[in-house]
Amino acid sequence: MSKAILLDPDLGFIREVKGAGGDTLKKCFQCATCSVVCNLSPDDRPFPRKEMLWGQWGLRDRLMRDPDVWLCHQCNDCSKHCPRGARPGDVLAALRRMTIMEYAFPRFLAKWVNDPRFLPVVFGIPVVILLLFMAAAGTLGIPEGEIIYRKFVPQWPVVDVIFPLTAIWTVVCSAVGIRKFWNALSASGPEPKKEYRYSLWEWITIYVIGTVVDILKHTNFKECVVNRSRYTAHFNMLWGFILLALTTACVATGVYIFGKQTPYPLSSPVKWIGNLGAIILILGSLLAIANRMSSGDDAGKATYFDWLFLLVVLATGISGLLTELLRLADVATVAYPVYFVHLVFVWFLFAYLPFSKFGHLLYRTTAMIYARWIGRGLGRGSGISPPRLGGGQPAH
Repeated sequence: MSKAILLDPDLGFIREVKGAGGDTLKKCFQCATCSVVCNLSPDDRPFPRKEMLWGQWGLRDRLMRDPDVWLCHQCNDCSKHCPRGARPGDVLAALRRMTIMEYAFPRFLAKWVNDPRFLPVVFGIPVVILLLFMAAAGTLGIPEGEIIYRKFVPQWPVVDVIFPLTAIWTVVCSAVGIRKFWNALSASGPEPKKEYRYSLWEWITIYVIGTVVDILKHTNFKECVVNRSRYTAHFNMLWGFILLALTTACVATGVYIFGKQTPYPLSSPVKWIGNLGAIILILGSLLAIANRMSSGDDAGKATYFDWLFLLVVLATGISGLLTELLRLADVATVAYPVYFVHLVFVWFLFAYLPFSKFGHLLYRTTAMIYARWIGRGLGRGSGISPPRLGGGQPAH
C-alpha cells in the first residue's frame, strides 16, 4: 500500500501566483500536453505539468525550491498548445518572480522594486545619492568649455566612491540570495549522480563552466519553436551587456593603471566595442518589448516585473549613446543632464539586479548548475553523466 502524504494547501499562495501573472492557473486539468510539447522538458519528472499541479494545490515550499521553474525558458510552446488556455509559461514566469522575492536580501527592497507605488522611491535613491556627492564636489552647475563628463560628475569622490560601493552591495545581496536558494535546492533535491570524486577545479570545469558556455550560446533558447524571437532578443541583450562590461573594464584599466582619461577618440577599439554593445543592447530590448506587446499565445503575459526591466535596459542603452552624440554635437546644456540620467539608469540596473528581472541571470544560472550536478538534463531522453577527468577516481 502506498504511503499517504498529507497536503496543506496555501490558499494565500494560490492568490499570490494568480496576482503575479499566473491568473490562468486554475484552468489546467492535467492533460500533460504542456510537458509533451516542451522540447526542454526531460522524460523524468517533466515540467511544467507537475508545477501546475503543485500551484493549484498551493504547495509553496515545493515550488520555491524547484529548479525546474528556472529550467523553463518561457518559449510558450506549452501555452500555445494548451487546450484549456491555462498558459503554463505565464504561471512559471510568475513563480520565478516569486522565487526572487522569496530569497531576496533584504526582502523589503525586492518588494519596493517590484511595486509601482515605490517607483519614485527606488529611482529617487540614486538621484539623491548622485546629487549629494556632486554638491560635495561643487559640480552641480553646467561646466563651461569642452564637454568632458568628469568635470560634471568627477572621478573623485563621485565615481570612485558610489560605483565601487554599489558593486560591493550588489555582490553581497546576490551572494546571500543565491546561497539561500542553493541551500533550498540541495535540502529538497535528489542526491547528485556523481560517478567520480572531483577536485574543486574539476567541479567548476564540469558544472559551472559548462553551464556558462550554454548560457553564452543560448543553447536552450534555440529549442523554442513557437516564440523564436525570444532567442534573438535575449541573445542580443546578453551580448550587449557583455560588450559594455568589457568596455567598462578597459576604461577602468586605462584610468587606474595607465592614467589614460576619457573621452577616447572614435578610432579607439574600446569605443567601437562600447558602441557595438550599446547598439545590440538597444536592438535586443526593442525586440523583447515588441515581443511582449504582441498578442496571442506566442507571447508571454507582460507584467510590471517585465516592463520595468526592459524599459530601464532600453533607457540605459539609448541614454548612453546620446551622451556620446551630444558630446560630439557640443550641446552642453543637454549633454550633461542626459549623462546624469544615464548614470541613474546604470545605477538602478545594477544596484537592484538581485531584486528585479535581471536576477534571472543569477537564479537561472544557479538552477542550471544544480541540474547538471544532480544529473538532470534538458530535453527528451536527457541526463547528464559527469565525465571522467584526468584526476577523477571512482566513487565508493
